Amino acid sequence: MTIAIQALFALIGQLLPLITSSANVTLIGGIISTLTQFLPFIADEIASLYQPVKNIIAALSANPATTAEQLGALQALDKQADDAFEAAAASTDSGS
Repeated sequence: MTIAIQALFALIGQLLPLITSSANVTLIGGIISTLTQFLPFIADEIASLYQPVKNIIAALSANPATTAEQLGALQALDKQADDAFEAAAASTDSGS
């Protein structure tokens, strides 16, 4: 599953530079929805998926076509990714 998610994120990463206008608001919403749906799988594999997720969130957050509502959703996703990464790191540090 991790390889499939990594491939999906690589594809999204290639599409991000093409999203440049407000006409792409629906596409941005679709990417955010996809990240949200995959979050449980991302959390399970956070070590290998953390940076691609963070890169996608950063690119969409910097995109002028992203709406305020979408920025809020991206901030929530960013926090969830950070929390999952920190939980995984704490689990590793405690030897669990």
